[in-house]
Parts: sequence; structure tokens; C-alpha cells
Amino acid sequence: MQKDVQVCIIGKVFKPNKLKVLSLNRALNEYFRLVNWYLSFNSNSKKFLHENSYEDAKRLFNLNTALIQTARDKAVEVLKSFEEDSILSLKRISIRFDKRCYSFSKTTNVLTPYWLTLSLSRRERISLPIVFGEKRKRRIEEALRGEWQFATVEMVKRNGEWYAHFVLKKTVEFTDKPETVVAIDRGERNLAVAVAISKDNLSKPMKGRFWRGGEIKRIRGLYMKIDKKA
Repeated sequence: MQKDVQVCIIGKVFKPNKLKVLSLNRALNEYFRLVNWYLSFNSNSKKFLHENSYEDAKRLFNLNTALIQTARDKAVEVLKSFEEDSILSLKRISIRFDKRCYSFSKTTNVLTPYWLTLSLSRRERISLPIVFGEKRKRRIEEALRGEWQFATVEMVKRNGEWYAHFVLKKTVEFTDKPETVVAIDRGERNLAVAVAISKDNLSKPMKGRFWRGGEIKRIRGLYMKIDKKA
């Protein structure tokens, strides 16, 4: 049986210059406005929003067309997350990039080998150095080798700093059969024996447990003598 799994790997934008920060901030404000604009339709139907607002969104908002669509998806998710009759209020948002509007690569740059390129609008594209911790770096390397698929990237602004949240996906094989087999052997010395055998190494049983039968037999014998005397 196959299942899709995903992980989120967070990297930090490393010392971006002022112009790139300005571009990100401007895109975030525009994206925030767009999500709120979609929310004003009060619809959680992506089809309805696409048919009734997509062309207007392209005209009104200076964003990449892929971002216009991910903002629509964000609005639907936000609307569904709010309880019925609650006051809808959007305080913050992250920018979601899909494969159509970002690329990620590893370069020969020693200090900052990982670079993320984002298409913000029809005419604006920026490249940002991304740094990872050691554990997260190993997972990113696995993705670059093709062991994981790059899905979306969420650009998150927190305390004035920018972070890239990479969503990685892959399909893994699960088995419906148990990983171990438990064997029970009743004998004279041991009343019962339980042994766990690893599926990966059938010739090497794992530690078992023994229930001694001698003491139980002795007690049974005493009860038999009492019954005879009674």
C-alpha cells in the first residue's frame, strides 16, 4: 500500500540586500490585499472564484499569475478554517509559491550554496540565499538528489526576518502485514515462551520472555494432595 507523505523544511533568507527586502515586503502587502479581496466574495469554491474574479485580479493586482491563484487557494483555506458566524479577520499571511513561480538550486558558492529564485510579478524576479541547519540541510540534499519532490514554498516574515518553508513530498510503501511474528512454544520446563522474530532477519530472534512451569506444577501438586486428604 502506497501513501503520500510530506515534510516542511525551514530555511532562513541570509542577509538579503535592501532592494530584495523591499521587493518581498511589497509583494507581501499586495498578496495580503489580494487574499482579503478574495475573502470579500465569501465563497469557498475555487471554481466560483476563478470564473468570477480571476481576470479582475490580474488587472487589479501586480502579482505573478501563479501567485494570484495561490492567493485564491489561501482565501478558501482561511474561509473554511473560520467557524460559522464568527468575525472574519485576517491579521497576517504568508506568500505561497508553487512550481510555476519559484526555482531552487545549489551552486558552487561556498558561503551560500543554496539559492531560491522567486517570480513576484510579471516583471520582477529576485534570487535569495537560503541557509539551513545541519539536519534540515541533509533533507534538502535528499530532495536535490530526487529522493523527495519539491512542492510549494511559503515565504514567511517573522520579527522582521524572512524564512522559506519548503514543503517536500514523496510516496512511500507501507505494508499491511505486521513487522514481527510472535511464536509461542509450550514445554515441560517453561509453561510458555514468547519470541519476537524480526521480519528483516528471520534467523535472529529478538529477546523473548519465559514463563517457568516448575513452580506452577509444584503448587498444583500441593492442591492435589489437599484434595485427596479432604
